[in-house]
Amino acid sequence: MKALIPSGAGSQRRFLFLACLPIAFFVRESVAQTTDIYEGSLDRGAPRGARVVEFSTTGNRPPEIGVIPKHLPFGNYRGENGSKDIADEQELIRYDFYKFGNTAADGAVALCPKDKSTSAAVELFAVPDNAPKSGLETAAYCTAIRKSSKDLAKFKQTDNAFTTTSTAAILGYYHVSRVLGDICEIEPAVLRTMDIEQHKRVVKMAADLGIRGTVRKSWDLFNRYYADPRGSSVARTLFTNDFLQIYGALEKNTRGEEHYAVWLGAGSNLSSTRAFQNMADSRPVQAILGSQGFTQVNVQALVAMRDMSEMILLDYLMAQSDRLTGGNISDYATIYYQDQGQIKNTRKAENVPAGATPVTVKKLTIVDTDAGLLNQNVFEQKGYLNRILHMHPKTFARLVDFAQRWKTDPSVKAFFHEECTFSNSQLARFEKYLLNAATVMQSRKDRGQLRLDLSLEDFFGSQPPPPNT
Repeated sequence: MKALIPSGAGSQRRFLFLACLPIAFFVRESVAQTTDIYEGSLDRGAPRGARVVEFSTTGNRPPEIGVIPKHLPFGNYRGENGSKDIADEQELIRYDFYKFGNTAADGAVALCPKDKSTSAAVELFAVPDNAPKSGLETAAYCTAIRKSSKDLAKFKQTDNAFTTTSTAAILGYYHVSRVLGDICEIEPAVLRTMDIEQHKRVVKMAADLGIRGTVRKSWDLFNRYYADPRGSSVARTLFTNDFLQIYGALEKNTRGEEHYAVWLGAGSNLSSTRAFQNMADSRPVQAILGSQGFTQVNVQALVAMRDMSEMILLDYLMAQSDRLTGGNISDYATIYYQDQGQIKNTRKAENVPAGATPVTVKKLTIVDTDAGLLNQNVFEQKGYLNRILHMHPKTFARLVDFAQRWKTDPSVKAFFHEECTFSNSQLARFEKYLLNAATVMQSRKDRGQLRLDLSLEDFFGSQPPPPNT
């Protein structure tokens, strides 16, 4: 093999100069050119979000941050131009872990350790006007306020020992749900940090409260992490890069939900539910339901088919590993009614106009969004994506559009890296599932095997409302 030698005297001098440089020079130059500030332990100074808010801590330690995220321009965020989601994000960012006072006026919140289920999390409770927070929380204070106040939000951080909890999953579920048309009723979440010393207080409170079970094991893990943050197994996924804070997702609490008993009763065999069987039935919806009558049975069946197909799609994309282990599927009662040829819905009976005939059904809401992009993809293993034979037309169109944008617009992938803290390996994994889902669904539609017939407006909208009885 011939050596490549630069031509010309000037080039020869430059070549001799470079040849004399130590190898370390080239290594440093290479590292400097390829450093990814969004990979690994969180860099609080990295540009991200529409706005970053700082919170003063104690003891001359660096400020914590909260990030109001950017929105993907093609996402279906709630409210006009995303105004409702933005308002919820701004409210989450208003909560100050160090303020004394009350929530309404000062943004003060009560920080208490999560005491049920499995994964450790800091629960934020509203501080009432008539009993302002005047000092640091104690175990007794948390016991009292848990009974008398409402839980506003949870601060959840990555931990993959006793439970599967991922900051990236929580943030990712929020934005992916909006890209696909605001599916599965997922509440907003923002990126937030917490000083280690502040979090240690909550960890100790979990012990003081005598919390037991798997959630206590999860709390106790932090004592191990804090003994050697840099050497811990979660150094890159839990800590900021100065190892003085941890980072996680602060997510708004869903209210009024209950366990989706029918679906949870199926255990890990989701295909045994009527909703799954209808969704996997190759016949047209009208043949499956038997009529187009706007009845409670028909509306419930169609809503459940759509919910099932969209939960499977979203959980497949996010590599969900914990949906089918019990207690991780929820619903709330929703009222549907016909209004001048349109199908509308509300959760409040007083919003139904006079003369309309309402039907009340169960509507899926996914509350647990933390167990993604870490372990096995249960929905991939079970082959559930390949069982979807019915989808809502807008969900299908948004899936295909999302995949195309991912392939052609680098800013889309960058969004999930920067705003949602997806690691490079998580980006690659998500990309595989996204492109495969879009290809599979498009191919099935082209072959006439996927029916886009789960729109309530299309199915019931042309039908006259039932007479009042």
